Amino acid sequence: MSGKARTRSGKIARLAVVAALTASTVLGSAALTTSAQAVGVSSVGGDITRSEILARAQSWVDARVPYSQSAYRTDDNGTYRQDCSGLISMAWHISVSGTNYGATTWTLPNYAIRLGSLDDLQPGDAIDNISQHVVLFTGWADSAHTKANIIEEPRPGLTARATTYSRSYLVSNGYQPYRYKRTVDSTTPAAPAPKTMSWYLSDSAGSSTATRSSFDYGSTPLVPLAGDFDGNGTDTQAAYDPTTSTFYLANSGSTAQATLVYGNPGFLPVLGRWDGSTDQIGVYQPDNGTFHLRQSDGQTVSFTFGNGGNWKPIAGDWDGNGTETVGLYDPDTSTFYLRNSLTQGGADETVTFGNANSVPISGDWDHTGRTNIGVYMPDNRTFYFRHDDGSVTSTTYGSAGDIPVAGDWNGDGYATQGVVHS
Repeated sequence: MSGKARTRSGKIARLAVVAALTASTVLGSAALTTSAQAVGVSSVGGDITRSEILARAQSWVDARVPYSQSAYRTDDNGTYRQDCSGLISMAWHISVSGTNYGATTWTLPNYAIRLGSLDDLQPGDAIDNISQHVVLFTGWADSAHTKANIIEEPRPGLTARATTYSRSYLVSNGYQPYRYKRTVDSTTPAAPAPKTMSWYLSDSAGSSTATRSSFDYGSTPLVPLAGDFDGNGTDTQAAYDPTTSTFYLANSGSTAQATLVYGNPGFLPVLGRWDGSTDQIGVYQPDNGTFHLRQSDGQTVSFTFGNGGNWKPIAGDWDGNGTETVGLYDPDTSTFYLRNSLTQGGADETVTFGNANSVPISGDWDHTGRTNIGVYMPDNRTFYFRHDDGSVTSTTYGSAGDIPVAGDWNGDGYATQGVVHS
């Protein structure tokens, strides 16, 4: 995030990403067979615990199974159609005998009991509009039951995902709550054992391998971050614990030099030079679209921006004035929304870039003091950097499952890529 600032006027016009970035997978009617992902112990059509239902659904999210009404996924969960009702059929482990590898939105109620109210929903239940769409309920996002956490196969061009639906949307669109007849209550499964996070950083944007020695910092479920915390012009590692809302910031080595609790569980972390000095912490509250940013003097600036939900926060010096502000990335539409001041309002710059479900990144790729956008596409392990002149460069880097990071690792004024492996 570091870089020498210089004034530069002009706005980034809205544009579609160049065709070279478009990476789509064409699926035929043949079944897609993958490595096994066995979860739970239920039998086909038998009793199944809520925890197993959730684990089965999450396995499709983790595998980024693409939506299709004519393709079928085969793994240790069985063979099921890759659309919204196919996901529910798979999660509930229903028998596909006599079906097209899964029930439909119309026939799923035959396997379930309709609940009296949305408030009766429990994790593993379904919310079904029989003529349109069905999703798996995983829990309420708030105590007032105004936003539901769900897992779904959304529509063509997207993959299985976890997101939120507002109660008002569900009610106004005729969604009804259902519980699979063979669901049994269970305790929440134990969290997976933490895994060490190994960092692989490159000082060259064109290098497909790390140019710096790898190192370990943090462990899952921490979120890897990077920033210049001592003002020396180089970015270093950081991590955020989403379960305790704790930032761990390091200037060097494998030990955090600063540990800060900020925000609440469920908030998303963001780092930036809010007052032009060093990188400071901040969080984005997705249930109401509010940024909370901690200044270098310890004061907090809060303002609303964007739609919340599954939008991802980023930060950068979009106009080159020496201070960093915020931005948001909508993974459904591959759209960046950038704001030039730390105040409530609309986007000053809107840019469409990447593909659905790309991971947003930002950095000064050109050593001009101005931050530009980029994306990392997990499907092909490739970074795409958008430059000041609108051109795009790309680098394939890392391994499947890696988490992308970007920063000026050597203080030369150019931000480059890295990945974190666990």
